Amino acid sequence: MDIYRALGLDVPILHLCVRLLAREGEAELLPLLAALRERCAAVAARLQEWTEEQCARYAEEAALRLQRLGFLAAATEPSQVVAALLRELRHLATRLGSTGLFPLEGPALVACAVPELGPELAASELAPALQTAKARLEDWRRWRPGHQLYELWFLLRGACAFDLLNQFIADWPASLRGDRGPAEEEELPAPASAGLSSLASGALVYHLVYQLGNDLLSGAAPELGTQTLSLTFSAGDLPYSTLRYEVMALLEQLAEQPFLRHASFWQRDPWPGETGAAFLLRLRLPAGEVALRQIGEVLRAASPSGWEHLLRRGLLFTGRRLF
Repeated sequence: MDIYRALGLDVPILHLCVRLLAREGEAELLPLLAALRERCAAVAARLQEWTEEQCARYAEEAALRLQRLGFLAAATEPSQVVAALLRELRHLATRLGSTGLFPLEGPALVACAVPELGPELAASELAPALQTAKARLEDWRRWRPGHQLYELWFLLRGACAFDLLNQFIADWPASLRGDRGPAEEEELPAPASAGLSSLASGALVYHLVYQLGNDLLSGAAPELGTQTLSLTFSAGDLPYSTLRYEVMALLEQLAEQPFLRHASFWQRDPWPGETGAAFLLRLRLPAGEVALRQIGEVLRAASPSGWEHLLRRGLLFTGRRLF
């Protein structure tokens, strides 16, 4: 039974984001992600098949039981009763469970970067957040020279998806699963792990607060000619509710901009002992510096106080989706 539907709650949409430093990320990760996507599709198809099998089996058993008890008219064909019961059972299965919605979507892989701050971009509203990201990236690469920063995303609809994902990635390399010894459990990147081809920095889980549009992962394939913006920021002294309201109002104004393809606003789930910025804003824009400058100008004009938290105190990576 779908507990969310039974309690009258919306199914929570969670965003699992894993940052990776890798030397040959595409060669190592793309085969794993393709296999994972195929496995998700196979499990989703099997879930549908199992539900159909159970409905058909119970419909046949119920029709025979009704016939033995004499509840069916003599002229009634058992096959008609089976068909009628099967229709009702399918309807019931849809109402009681998310049979038509597999809870794990993705994955998506994004190669992250910080664009060169030329004269125009350095003078733009995005410059503080980009400079913060550049300093962070340089710090990571000091211990991991020659490595590229990637973000691995998953969409999870309800907590059940975590169980599925754990099963699916159990045979991944230990470095991608974050399985490191005590000597390596330092803040990423640690010198002890410098010999690994890839290193996961840990997974952060966010729940969806608001979005513009409905296609969070833009279908099964990367969208050509676009870039993603990943902006993490904290509320500072503002109450979370106040900042959420301001960012949602900001997104409503962004919806009027023709260059914005999609936007989603996330809040990090407060797992004990997990540190980091509480909020994440993802934007999908046309590729190039022009769209970057435009989004900075719109953010600044739309929300002066929101701009303070998002751009002056935030951390902004641009990205190109690979998978």
